[in-house]
Amino acid sequence: METALKSHIAENLRKHRVLRGYTQEYIAEYLGKKDYTAYSRYEQGRSNLKMEDAIRLADLYEVDVQELISKIPSVNNGHETQKKQSGLVSILVDLDGSSGKLESNIQRLKKINELIAKQEL
Repeated sequence: METALKSHIAENLRKHRVLRGYTQEYIAEYLGKKDYTAYSRYEQGRSNLKMEDAIRLADLYEVDVQELISKIPSVNNGHETQKKQSGLVSILVDLDGSSGKLESNIQRLKKINELIAKQEL
């Protein structure tokens, strides 16, 4: 796999994981890896993403596999969407009146804001 493509896949994997608040350890366990370093190599672009892992991750993140391997990452978490337009990011957040849902969305928005500030999104 070409280095540039591996780099894009690695970036997409990291962004999807971070935006959803998962640790590398959790993802490695979800994928059935013995330890997190096996998954970490995907995010570092040091290992090729296996198709079966891409399918499982796409299911977890509720996106198409193409979303994980696309050169232009975007994030879709259920009803949450974002689009880059003129340097702006739009996000739709569902609230149900519960404080738990509100806190979860606030944390997600803070993470997105941090990525924007670092110009990683």
